[in-house]
Amino acid sequence: MLGDLRKVLERNEKKTEEDFVRAANQILTHQFVYADKASQRDLYFLVSNNIDYFRNLFAAIGWTLVYQPDEAYLGIIPQAEERVLRLKLDESLLLLCVRQIYEQKLESFEIESGLAYTSSDDLLSLYASLTGKEIPNETRLKEILALMSRHGLIDRGRPDETDPKNVPLSIYPTIRQVVVDDYIGQLEALCDTDSKDLELHSEETDEQTDESASDENREQANSATEDVVAEEANDETA
Repeated sequence: MLGDLRKVLERNEKKTEEDFVRAANQILTHQFVYADKASQRDLYFLVSNNIDYFRNLFAAIGWTLVYQPDEAYLGIIPQAEERVLRLKLDESLLLLCVRQIYEQKLESFEIESGLAYTSSDDLLSLYASLTGKEIPNETRLKEILALMSRHGLIDRGRPDETDPKNVPLSIYPTIRQVVVDDYIGQLEALCDTDSKDLELHSEETDEQTDESASDENREQANSATEDVVAEEANDETA
């Protein structure tokens, strides 16, 4: 890799080794970067102009570099056998809902420069409709949206003063890279799994209740038996 870096630096006389190290670290931190973001433009072009070097670099540590020049973004995703993210249930469900919104906007030709525009209220409404679950509270929603934003999947806008809790959202096409095509199947599977867990918990609770009732009945029976024995003993004594 060091030999490859030296060759790349020879073709990039104005760049230093630190520039390439910084670029790799920023990709690992943000996951996806965009040419139209002022803060990421230089990073985007450094990587895209040396795409083979960075592709080999990330492949060596278990990542696949995705480069979409038509949509002006690039980023990394885990290699096939590692593409299982450890997300909490509400994070997974909201992520799948974001993909659903993007696809709906795509089908209705509402994509603008690769972005789908929506709001946190619309996202929560879809979440409740598709999952039948209670929506995350305001604090939890902010945490999940911040997580998606850090990974370059969405941008959060400034809410209107008349509706401060309804956050404008811009969904990037990168959502299609991290959420599998069978996202509806994934959504249903997650909901079914959660429902089965609830049913199992309910059955366990019922069993525990039955066991408690049986124990109580046994105690009552034992108490009654002891009373009868005591009465018989008293009769014999008399």
